[in-house]
Amino acid sequence: MIKIEVLGKISTGDEQGRYVYIRELPDDPPSYLILTAADPDFKVEGGDEWVENFESLVDFFNEGQWVVEWD
Repeated sequence: MIKIEVLGKISTGDEQGRYVYIRELPDDPPSYLILTAADPDFKVEGGDEWVENFESLVDFFNEGQWVVEWD
């Protein structure tokens, strides 16, 4: 399950051990900004990716084989 606007920690897959936060952008249909960082405050080794829709977001998670523990 992918949660939007909830802090998570990647427990399996690419970027294991990093934190992730997904921001829904106000497009129609919504697009998504995927923020990752080494710390939960997103101040260390951060990065971002953009996907055009929810289906692309699911594909992004599947490609990285991410399993995320959500707060």
